[in-house]
Amino acid sequence: MPSAAELWQQMKPMIRQRMAFTPDAWRSVEAAVPITMEENLFVLGLSEENEQHRAFLETQTMRALIREILLELTGKEMSILVIPGTTEEDWQRYKARQEFLKRLATQTAETAVRQARERRDWVWLTNQIAHAHAHLPHRQYDFVKAQFLLDWAHKIAEFVEEFLAANPKGQDEVVRELERLSQRLAGMLNTSALVVGLELERALRARQQQKQQAS
Repeated sequence: MPSAAELWQQMKPMIRQRMAFTPDAWRSVEAAVPITMEENLFVLGLSEENEQHRAFLETQTMRALIREILLELTGKEMSILVIPGTTEEDWQRYKARQEFLKRLATQTAETAVRQARERRDWVWLTNQIAHAHAHLPHRQYDFVKAQFLLDWAHKIAEFVEEFLAANPKGQDEVVRELERLSQRLAGMLNTSALVVGLELERALRARQQQKQQAS
């Protein structure tokens, strides 16, 4: 297969012939420097003094035209990337920078997830329930109360599963906190803690059955 530079020399007259010609758009093509091809990626570069041409080179129409011509010449569907710089060293620096940013984003996301999980304690759960109940429309109706209880029974069961996965020896704490939640929900919904406890137990058993069936 020809090199990126050889391909670009073949492509330029084809681009000129097919493009909706404007001086600025053509200058962007002339300013672009072919750097490399990697798998299905065709890499072009712009020198610092030619960065003003990037907007014309990266339009949807120009990208589509370049991809179309690449497909004709190589038989491959290729993506186009325009980087700052015009050399192989610039390309390697660009890749290293992107890899660093990717790792940084992953670490940031993992930290955010870990912090969110650490905040998901029993107090957090109780506050979530209280907030949801405070914003519940028609909460004076028994049917709405029943829906609320069923919905939150499943959410509480999910929370318990996550808690025990992180705290395998926390069963006693779970029992104490579920009793407290049963009393709290009973007060909110004007029912008995036994009714709430039954729904929580049903939800817990349903999740256990789902796990067993999945395994």
